[in-house]
Amino acid sequence: MKLGMVLGLLVLWGTSLGSADSRIKDEPNGQNLVIITLDGFRWQELFEGADADLISDPAWTQDTAYTKALYWHADPAVRRERLMPFFWNVIAKRGQLHGNRKVGSHVNTKNFYQISYPGYNEIFTGIADPFISTNKKVRNKNRNFLEHLNAMPAYAGKVAAFASWDAFPFILNRERGGFFLNAGHEAVAESSSEVAPLNAISAHNSEGDRVTRDDRITFLSALDFVKRRQPKVLFLGLSGTDDAGHEKSYDRYLKSAAEADRMIAELWALLQSMPQYRDNTTLLVTTDHGRGASDKLWYNHGFFIGGSSQTWMALLGPSVKPLGEYRGNSQLYQKHISGTMGYLLGVKSWSGGMLPKSLFLPATPQASSEAIAGK
Repeated sequence: MKLGMVLGLLVLWGTSLGSADSRIKDEPNGQNLVIITLDGFRWQELFEGADADLISDPAWTQDTAYTKALYWHADPAVRRERLMPFFWNVIAKRGQLHGNRKVGSHVNTKNFYQISYPGYNEIFTGIADPFISTNKKVRNKNRNFLEHLNAMPAYAGKVAAFASWDAFPFILNRERGGFFLNAGHEAVAESSSEVAPLNAISAHNSEGDRVTRDDRITFLSALDFVKRRQPKVLFLGLSGTDDAGHEKSYDRYLKSAAEADRMIAELWALLQSMPQYRDNTTLLVTTDHGRGASDKLWYNHGFFIGGSSQTWMALLGPSVKPLGEYRGNSQLYQKHISGTMGYLLGVKSWSGGMLPKSLFLPATPQASSEAIAGK
């Protein structure tokens, strides 16, 4: 049966290498876009906070008392806010959160491998490519949305990506894409005096074969770049949650999620303090895959691990209806994210599926003010 599924997908996928259609005229609307991913972060923690069993089990949580003091409360609504205060005090009030399966909101991968490279490919190309089945560092043949943007006069030199995982130059095909991309333990070229020490720290990879760098280095490097270069489109790929998951460290997994929330809050505050971004920027946050739904397999993911296709997404910005935590029967897919990016920026030549237009407001100055105010 699984072989039949694979063969069927191969036929459907055909020879498509991307979702661009040069015959369609673009109408860039001047909006900015920030895409952030929290690698392998489960919807369970986002919507319910720390898991009662995992946070109490010394097999997963080294210091249960300290971790509970930070993140535990009997009420799920309180403990999820303790873990992710920006998500629940800002995004949930002024934007949208999708993926709480307990209230009928479903978000899933379309690729059935449910690991990182296939997930990121799906996010940025709109293709659930059956030929991408591993995390091997091979150049992606599929054209992604960021390179499509960078080829447009309105966005040339205004697209940037910072990621903690060193596979992103292959996933986003840096050689072909042409946009600024810094990943893994690479030094940031043309960096300021503030980033120079971070370059030195990143270069001193004491573990040698570690494929990710500390998310804080990735974030601070991206923050400096925003201040200096003002990109119109920025991708920030954080890996701490997935690293901690694979190391079976639930307390570090929670800490990484809380750190990601703080970093996103700091980035959003910076953007709202800068005239070129204020009330003119959409934030889209998601994950590349889920993790095991059971307490025994929470740390793992993949085709044979139940819950691995279950993801989530968050949206905040001038064109996003302030619907909060989405409730009701809905099914969204990862492959519709890149089409949504194009829609938000007025890039019509990037064809393919997108999230329902009913989730968005017209991109007008009036709509921008109302959405940011939470009206």
